[in-house]
Parts: sequence; C-alpha cells; structure tokens
Amino acid sequence: LAKRAVELDRASPYSCCVVGNAFSLQKEHDTALKFFCRAIQLAPDFAYAHTLCGHEHAAKDDFDNASKAYETALLHDPRHYNAWYGLGNIYFRQEKYSDAEVHMKR
Repeated sequence: LAKRAVELDRASPYSCCVVGNAFSLQKEHDTALKFFCRAIQLAPDFAYAHTLCGHEHAAKDDFDNASKAYETALLHDPRHYNAWYGLGNIYFRQEKYSDAEVHMKR
C-alpha cells in the first residue's frame, strides 16, 4: 500500500502518512517521524499528521514533543479525537489520572 501511494502521488501528505505508518508498524519511529514531518511541510494544517507525530514521540517516551504535536493537531481540528486520546494517554502514563480522564472523555 505504501509503495502504491507513493507511485500515485509522491508529493501528497496522505502518501507521506501512509509510508510513515508503515515505518511505525516496524518500530522505526525516527523514520516514521521524518515522513510525518514531511506531510506537515506539505500541508501544515493537516491535523492527522500532527497527531501521528505525537504518537511517534509518545512511543519514544518523548512526552513533551508528543504533547506539543497533539496540541497543534487540536489547534487545526478541535474535534480530532485521536489527539485528545493521545493527550489523555500521555497523562495516564505520567500517572496524572484526573487529567487523563478529562482528555479521554472529550
């Protein structure tokens, strides 16, 4: 799928996210981040790409950058539930359970 997406449109932010997801599944978080950042360069208001960056940062236990990425996603789309969940998950992993609950319920 990733190869086909790149063949169809190499300069698409969606293609970059497909390829990034493929690397993420292989636990190649740094490479995945490069593709998600490229998607953001191509479409700065693409909330999903910001959220995917947040997931990769969180997978590397980089909670500060993960939070920033999720918050940026929410600036572009306040109803982007994946970003709300990501923030809640970070708070949960930091044992800030009341904050986690608030974000998970949004």
